[in-house]
Order: sequence, then C-alpha cells, then structure tokens
Amino acid sequence: MRPPTGAWGLLVTEARGTAALGDPIRFTADPPEADPEHVDTTDLLGGTWLPAPPPADRHEGDLVLRLHPPADHAPDRVDVEVLTADRGRWHAVCRREASGSRWPHHVAADVLLHMRILADSALRRAEWIAATQICACLPGLAPGPVPEPGPRPVGDALAALIEAGLVVIGDEIAFDGHTATVRAGGMVRHGEREFDVSTVNALAGEIAGHPVNGWHAWRHLRTGRLLADLREALTTR
Repeated sequence: MRPPTGAWGLLVTEARGTAALGDPIRFTADPPEADPEHVDTTDLLGGTWLPAPPPADRHEGDLVLRLHPPADHAPDRVDVEVLTADRGRWHAVCRREASGSRWPHHVAADVLLHMRILADSALRRAEWIAATQICACLPGLAPGPVPEPGPRPVGDALAALIEAGLVVIGDEIAFDGHTATVRAGGMVRHGEREFDVSTVNALAGEIAGHPVNGWHAWRHLRTGRLLADLREALTTR
C-alpha cells in the first residue's frame, strides 16, 4: 500500500487484463464495466521500482505508478497516480484515490489503455515514415496527402545510445525469439519493416500479445544487456 523506502515510482514493464476487463477502449453501447472491487480485471501488472524520476526525454512512452497516502492517511488505503513521459516531461495521466488492497485492478484499465495509445501512436508514426519513404522512392506515385503523425518524441533514447557509442549501427536486439537490427538515426528493422525508435515498446507488445515496455524486453545481443540497462548507463556517463 506504500512504496518501498527510497522509491519514487513503479515503472510498468508489462500489463495484461483478464477477460472480465474486456477492451480498455470502451464505447457507449458496451456492457457495464466490471467492478474491480469484486472482479479480477488484471492478471499481470509487472514493474521495477525507480529511486528517482529519470529524464523524461530518455523515457518517452514509459508509464509510472506512484503510491501516495490518502487524504485521511488510512493505512489500508492508497492514492495511485499514473504518470507518463511525453515530449520531454512527466505528465499526470490520472489518479485513483483511496483505493484498497485491490488497487492494481482499479488502475488496470487506465494502464492498459494508455500503454496501447502510446504504442498505437508510435506505430502510426512508423507507418507515416514508411509512406513518405515510398513516395520519395517513387516520384511518379501520387497516393494523396499523407497525414502528419504528430510531434516527434524528444531525445530518442536509442539514437542517444548510438551517439554515446553504447550501441552501434548494425547491432541486433532480441526478444522472445525475435530479432531486430539497429539502423542509423535510432531506427530499428524487424523483418521487412523499419520503424522509428519510439516503436521499441510497440514491437515488444505486438510480439507478446499485450502491452510490454520494450526497453525491459529487448536484449542487446553484442553485450547481453537489456536496452533499459544501456539507457540507464547514459545517465551515469
């Protein structure tokens, strides 16, 4: 009900809802939501405790849960704050107040929804980049205007790893039997698809079948270290 001593927040690395939760993206005609006080809406909510807020620009797309004492300081209740790193800043997504010991079920829908939104946004950007590359290679092709994908994340961490020499262009990363190759500018290539670095999370989620923080999933094969460990090394250099 409280974070460990010296912990700032729980970085969510993996989340999976139960059938009772249904799709976290809900419409007015959908049946009523399950009551998380009595029904298990999540069967997996994994994370790692952070001692302090890390640089938001290097953690673009990460989701953090912070546990706070409630207003009445009841020991069996907790306020749960959900934060995300977006465009160089940590932003509050939502806050669940005075939750009991079943608080993971209360925040499951919020966590899954925002991890999916962030992943979908990254994939849309990757598709936009691919579409512009095709148009550049085929000047005679006129498929119509390609919509802008929105602002590019600040300080792509994989590009920063390349610049620091911790990762080299051509290095391979692996997760759950899948391998991707690091390309110039912090791009990654998986199979026949080349993506913006911001899809590190999205690609891991596609492979796992549920939202996953790819920095804690992809392993850098040349050094055997997780991308998260290499990213952490940037702050200590």
